[in-house]
Amino acid sequence: MPPYVTAPPGITPRRGITAGLPSYSWGSFPLGQQPCRMYITALAVAANVVTATVKLIEGNIPTTGALVTVTGTVAAGAAANVSNVATTAVTITPATGVGTITYPATTGNIATTPDGGQALFTVSDVGETTSVAKGLQFALDPAGGYGLTMVWTTTAATVALQLEGAVDDIDAQYQIIGTSQTTLTGSVVAQVPNNVRFVRVNTTAFTGGPGTIWAKIYQSTSTGM
Repeated sequence: MPPYVTAPPGITPRRGITAGLPSYSWGSFPLGQQPCRMYITALAVAANVVTATVKLIEGNIPTTGALVTVTGTVAAGAAANVSNVATTAVTITPATGVGTITYPATTGNIATTPDGGQALFTVSDVGETTSVAKGLQFALDPAGGYGLTMVWTTTAATVALQLEGAVDDIDAQYQIIGTSQTTLTGSVVAQVPNNVRFVRVNTTAFTGGPGTIWAKIYQSTSTGM
């Protein structure tokens, strides 16, 4: 997503939050991507890194770093079956759907051994380069609820970010809603202050990397919050 928009609304109209759907102040969701399923045909382990030979059955080829859940393998013991672990490499030939994926798992070394099982990938949020900047702002849905949730993940070494709101979409008027967050991944739930009409995520500092970051805002549909 672009950073905080300073052009007048007449030039760049503001996006609105639809209550019940996430809006990305940083990063995006890969529209058009389908969950991916692969059959595993062989397995190898070296220095706690699993290399699985796979055949793509359905969905889009995932990118390196995508979260994989592996079930049903036996060659390396139960430790090679993992849940939502980030891949370290994905090498698939598009024409055949055959290739390998690698991911970390603490288990003993084995040479390439025929095996079974499957690898499942869900569609994941896409990050953008971490920077000290104000994220894209959104107008709140007037028919939405009073509760806001901010969810984020970054691969920088440390990051400081905050959910901010303003009555009018003027940079100097934005104030923190809740408290500043300094964890690499998490969520925070806050109540919208009276008359706040615009919200954004402000990344105020980071170290390392820069790596990538995504941060999204969710407005509840319940007016009882």
